[in-house]
Amino acid sequence: MKKEDLVEIFSNLHPEDSTGQMIGEVHLANGQVIKTDSLGRVDMDGGRIILSEDKSSMHEVNKRNWIQELIFYKNKQRQSA
Repeated sequence: MKKEDLVEIFSNLHPEDSTGQMIGEVHLANGQVIKTDSLGRVDMDGGRIILSEDKSSMHEVNKRNWIQELIFYKNKQRQSA
């Protein structure tokens, strides 16, 4: 997936798809599936979606980073209004 694909998908979401919780799933080659509610952040500069397993040391860090990304986005919206 390219960044522009992600931007297009999110800019045209159906209203029922734009609220509620999200989880991340990673499907590994050995069949293992890791699920997490810590999406961390969408790093558009680096082209990454950062996930961390619930029990990992990065889980809370990623949650805090995601909150910071949301604050940055909301502040940017206010400045452009």
